[in-house]
Amino acid sequence: MRHYEVVFLVHPDQSDQVPGMVERYEALVERGGGRVHRKEDWGRRQLTFPIAKIHKAHFLLMNIEVDREALNELESAFRFNDAVIRNLIVKRKEAITGNSRIYEEELKEKEKERERDQRREHEQPRRAVEGGDEAAAQQKDETPEAPAETANEEGAS
Repeated sequence: MRHYEVVFLVHPDQSDQVPGMVERYEALVERGGGRVHRKEDWGRRQLTFPIAKIHKAHFLLMNIEVDREALNELESAFRFNDAVIRNLIVKRKEAITGNSRIYEEELKEKEKERERDQRREHEQPRRAVEGGDEAAAQQKDETPEAPAETANEEGAS
């Protein structure tokens, strides 16, 4: 059996169907006696150039180990699935199991978003408390303390 890297692009309107498609393709590989070494969902991304007037697509990567017959069946599945707008299958010398650079960037971006969300959640209660203190401070400034001071000044004169 040989190792292959498979990248395929799914029509953006079919993004919700991606998990089912990946399961079918994995089952096809395993049914042929192969193995899936890694799979990555890169999500919806902007295309460099439009394909059939489509400007975005859902990108997926799989590293598999299969025989030629199962690979032909996978290629046929891509060809007859209208949701798959492009695919690329590249022969590799060995199985690649680590994360790709694109996926690493995607994970870093998700981590940054999660940290931003956590900061916002922690800042909102502080702002509410600080906002309440400011309102109390404004109310204190508006209270008639000034006339009391003028009365003290008058008594001192």
